[in-house]
Amino acid sequence: MSFALALAALRRHPFSLTLSIVFAIVTASLVKMSAPVALSVWAATGLVSLEVWYLLEPTALKRIGHYRQPTHAECQRLEAALGRTSLHLLIAETAAPAAARGIRSLVVSRDLMEVFEDRALSGVLIQTAAPVHADNLAGFVLVWLGNLPGLGAWMTCRLVARFGRLLALLVGMSLVLPLILCRDAFLRWTGRLFTIVLVVLIGSILLSGGHAAAGLGLLLGWLIVPILRVLLAWESRRVEAAADAMTIAAGFGPQLLEAVDFLALAEPLPAPDKLLRVVCLPRSTSAQRADRIRRALAAAQGGR
Repeated sequence: MSFALALAALRRHPFSLTLSIVFAIVTASLVKMSAPVALSVWAATGLVSLEVWYLLEPTALKRIGHYRQPTHAECQRLEAALGRTSLHLLIAETAAPAAARGIRSLVVSRDLMEVFEDRALSGVLIQTAAPVHADNLAGFVLVWLGNLPGLGAWMTCRLVARFGRLLALLVGMSLVLPLILCRDAFLRWTGRLFTIVLVVLIGSILLSGGHAAAGLGLLLGWLIVPILRVLLAWESRRVEAAADAMTIAAGFGPQLLEAVDFLALAEPLPAPDKLLRVVCLPRSTSAQRADRIRRALAAAQGGR
């Protein structure tokens, strides 16, 4: 199961995973490790992580996220919208109208079921239940596992940034006037300046001390993680477009458009809870999705 999921993730995230392989090879060379060994460890860790996620996902969502199983009435309505499904259906007591697919679970917020009528609900749930969303999530897991050193360096930069802001605050308190005239701008830009100086200083010390991997990681970590985030978000939006196309091909395009049009009117939507945000991967805005679905429906009707 995990091997098939990893292959599907590679198909959905070719660019971010390729970039992650390059980073892994470079990191391995810096720490004097064989690149094949490093890639093998990453692959083995990724497969084990996906297998553990697959086994524990429903239990973890129930116990950590406090998501509950649907009542009999909710279950009937979900099954009427989805048809027969092997997914574990869970209900989230959150204020946000949201639905998200894990690897083997489908989490639906209670507000989504209350806001949407059966027609729109069927469209959004069939799109959310598409298997490509599980492939997308698996790709995120593999990419971030392969970039744990860069992620650690980025978190270290964030920690250094807190010290930089603290230094900016101390300087502002001693000068007094900047905090009176432009407190936020002074703290923001002076804090960034101190952060850059501290990161370059610490990174240079590590490099001169023979710790090339740690030094370069600290100097480049602030750049690597944002690049990966942007790339993953772009690939995630491509997966969302593929799921929309599958839903339209299945004959539920008008229902999906009805749901997305409503979400576009309701934006900005409240953010889901922290755990649900883990599986609610980056998406296009509802307005962009509505335009895309409308064009696809028009093209499908014109081709008949």
